[in-house]
Amino acid sequence: MKADKELIIVFLLVLIVGIIYFFVENQIAFLNFFYLPVVLGAFFSGKKHGTYSALLSVLMIVCLAYFIPDTLSYGSKTYSAVNKWLDITIWGSFLIVTGYSMGYLYEKKELYNKELNATYHGIITMLSIVIDSVDKYTKNHAYRVSMYAEKIARAAGLTDSEVQDIKTASLLHDIGKIGVSAEILNKIGKLTEAEKKEMIKHTGKASELLEPVGGRILKILPLILGHHERYDGKGYQALIGDSIPIGARIIAVADVYDALTTDRPYRKALSPLDGKNEILKGSGSHFDPEIVKYFDQVFTSIDEFEPVPV
Repeated sequence: MKADKELIIVFLLVLIVGIIYFFVENQIAFLNFFYLPVVLGAFFSGKKHGTYSALLSVLMIVCLAYFIPDTLSYGSKTYSAVNKWLDITIWGSFLIVTGYSMGYLYEKKELYNKELNATYHGIITMLSIVIDSVDKYTKNHAYRVSMYAEKIARAAGLTDSEVQDIKTASLLHDIGKIGVSAEILNKIGKLTEAEKKEMIKHTGKASELLEPVGGRILKILPLILGHHERYDGKGYQALIGDSIPIGARIIAVADVYDALTTDRPYRKALSPLDGKNEILKGSGSHFDPEIVKYFDQVFTSIDEFEPVPV
């Protein structure tokens, strides 16, 4: 992709030179069009490529002016060689400074964005640890679900941006449990109807906690709210089929698989293979059949996954 962008910049430079030579009468004034590929080079690749684009532009124009002296004129007006080279020097200097400056500003912006993203992901990770600490039986659960969900999402062919959103939503998918009492979360026996209703509310509480944050969190909120939906429409909000965001459908599979294969207060963990078979049984009812297919494809790598101890 980077090579493609560089080829586009070079093509634009050559195209501008060709237009100046063959079609333009006021050639000196047309030199300002070189700012376009130079600014594009700086924007996409930083000050190095911005400066190189400017230097290449100047070199091409210098060669054109030197080897074909009749070019680079002000149309029919008398234009001395001294004035022509002075204009080329001034134009070239500004072009190089522009390429370097634009590239420098672009790199500063990219560095700021990286630091901001690192801070964002660090806060998300810290929140996931806090969430897991609420329920003593789900230690490291959010981290494992995020790893499983990432593998499934990549098998499904989603973009890097979509995969990152799913990983982030996975880390926060149980944030609503912060508002659920420890007695309900850690209860060994069967939940009463009132306690079930309290548990169901935890996705709504996630919305209450995350909506004020705004920004990128709002983009992943539907994935968090929908991870307890069933493909057949019998989930918390009765969403059905493709009306459930694909990220939520992926998290649902990863979440249930991890729940099945870890100890809970009401039962012992299933083996990875038994957990997989339970997911396969839920295809078309609890889970999206396509997502189950991708889960099945990556199951070996999921089975071999070793969580980082906390």
